Amino acid sequence: MPGEKLSSPPMPTPVLESSLASRLIAGRTFVILRLLLFLATLASLFLDRNYWATAFLLGSLLMGMYGSFKIRHDDIERPFAMFWLKLGDKLLVNLLFLVLFLRLLWDPAEPFPTVLCTGLVALTLRNIFYLIFSISLLKDHRTLPLNSNWGKVTNAALIVTLVLFTQERHLARISMVASLVLMFSSAVGYLYFYYRNEAARKPVSLATQVTFSRILLAPVFIWVFFYDNNLTYQDNNLTFKIMAALLAIFFVASDGLDGYLARKRGEVSQLGKYLDPYSDKISNMIIFLCFLASGYAAVWMVAVIFFRESTVETLRTLAAASGVTIDARRSGKWKTALQGTAVISILVLEIANTLILRYAAGASWAATWSNIWAYTPYTLMSAVAIVTLLSGIDYFTGNRKVLEQYF
Repeated sequence: MPGEKLSSPPMPTPVLESSLASRLIAGRTFVILRLLLFLATLASLFLDRNYWATAFLLGSLLMGMYGSFKIRHDDIERPFAMFWLKLGDKLLVNLLFLVLFLRLLWDPAEPFPTVLCTGLVALTLRNIFYLIFSISLLKDHRTLPLNSNWGKVTNAALIVTLVLFTQERHLARISMVASLVLMFSSAVGYLYFYYRNEAARKPVSLATQVTFSRILLAPVFIWVFFYDNNLTYQDNNLTFKIMAALLAIFFVASDGLDGYLARKRGEVSQLGKYLDPYSDKISNMIIFLCFLASGYAAVWMVAVIFFRESTVETLRTLAAASGVTIDARRSGKWKTALQGTAVISILVLEIANTLILRYAAGASWAATWSNIWAYTPYTLMSAVAIVTLLSGIDYFTGNRKVLEQYF
């Protein structure tokens, strides 16, 4: 208002300064103790004391979580001090992965640790880029968002992976793949932060981030599905069959989650409205193409699904050009629910089939199961194709007025 004086921000009181100083000291103490636990873990690995290494890693994980969520040291630490503390943390974690990789590589009884090797390379590249970006940002008097939720979850996943590699190799490979996905997602976030236009930047809502994650994880699904470089998915490693099923479950769950978050948090945006159906089509079509390559679906099924999706999107575009919005129809919701159910069912039942063949191949009911399973994927995908086609017809008949403007 005219004549109204702007109030200056309140000066920190001695009590507040003392509280911040205490948090700063506590946070640095926790970080330094965490680094010492990493060094103790290294010593334990060299001495072949796996249980001690596991105990030290769990201690570092708990200290890291407490420091991040309770003390929130990252929010008040000075940029240069934070840079060196985080750099030491990342280098020691990188060194721990290197030691574990070399242990498995030099063990003649162990196969080549492909997953661990991939994770080690990705982690090393991530830390190199972190170093480059951090120095560049500090020179520009900007700080990297080291306390992002993606970064916290990624760091926790890496420690869990280290713990599992000292005890349980099978679960460790699954955890390593999950860590790779999280590292990829956090790297995309760092790149966005570094290259964004500060003047034109708009905040990206949590719902939109979930939608983006489906797009980013779609290529990961292809890598997991064809990890053994064999089009026959039935021959794939059980670990990656589980990972493929988990990714499919995430695709289906996040399809409803992003819309719920947008409405719940009041973050409904035009970008989200366009990205949501696009991400659904990308993730679903990639899965169906993988099914086609592995014999779970026929060419006509995928062709029908692709034809329906592309024509309905064309109909939406024509309607938008006329200022008309085509709302989701009930048949479209049925189609989406059936597609998600069929995809998850096929991937989960394939895991069950693998376990049956491995542990119960001689059982009296195993032959009956094999006969049923041989027709299950084709039956489910046939139902998906038919319902998808009927849904497309319903969209066209229900929006005849849009077509009448052009024909």
